[in-house]
This record gives sequence, C-alpha cells and structure tokens, in this order.
Amino acid sequence: MTTDSNGSQNNIPKIPFLFVDDEPLAHKVIKKNLGDWDITSAFSGQEAIEILETNPIQLVVTDIGMPGMNGIELLQEIKKKNPIIQVIIVSASEDLSDLIRTLEAGANDFLLKPLKKNELEDALFNTVSKIRRWKKTMQKIFIHKRNN
Repeated sequence: MTTDSNGSQNNIPKIPFLFVDDEPLAHKVIKKNLGDWDITSAFSGQEAIEILETNPIQLVVTDIGMPGMNGIELLQEIKKKNPIIQVIIVSASEDLSDLIRTLEAGANDFLLKPLKKNELEDALFNTVSKIRRWKKTMQKIFIHKRNN
C-alpha cells in the first residue's frame, strides 16, 4: 500500500496484531479489510490477556466497550505486564472523556467506529513505525553499553 508519492509505508512491515472486540461481525470486517495483515482475534479482555501471555504480540487493537473487562481496563492490564506493547483503542462513543482516559492510560491511538480501512491502516503503520524506531534505539543503547 502506498499512501504518498514517497511510498513511506512501503518499507514498514505489517507485524502481527491482536484484535479484541466482543462483536463477531467486527472481526469479520477487520479480517476482510486487512486480509494481508496477520491478525489474531480475541473476543474479551480476559481472552486477550491469555493470548498475550503466550504470544509475542507487540500491537493490540481493542474496542473500548466490552462486557467484563472493558478496553481501558485491558489497556491498563497490558501496560502493567508489558509497557512496550502498543495499544490502539476503538470506540463507538464520541465521549471526549473516553479519549482522554485512554490516552492517560497509555494508548497509542484512538479511533472511532465505524472503522475506516485507511484510518486503521494509518494508525497501524504509525504504531509499527514507532515500534521499529524503539527497537533501533534499544539496539544502539545495548551496543553502546556492551562496548563501554
């Protein structure tokens, strides 16, 4: 996918991500629209936590409004266990307080439903770019420490 004349997103790999939503239809739509991404599905916050404990996933896209553990609670649990994992929150609500709470809790991005393919892909590519940049920085730090 090319988004501009420089092709800036062409060199960004599509890393696996976890999609969390209690609505089965949302999973079908995501997989249809983002078929070339490696997507793992979870239908609850608890299921997402279990998947993250056994899989090296660095990126989560979660709905905010789910029964049981909601998206903000899931975000908080993720950040407690592994603050490096990046989380994009999705909401059908246009309540500004939801946006503020998710960003305060450490969300990487916030998108409104219904999800538009280009907006979600932009958020995914921006997040993947951030993850890659952090990895490069960490490598430089480790190399510098090892050489000193």
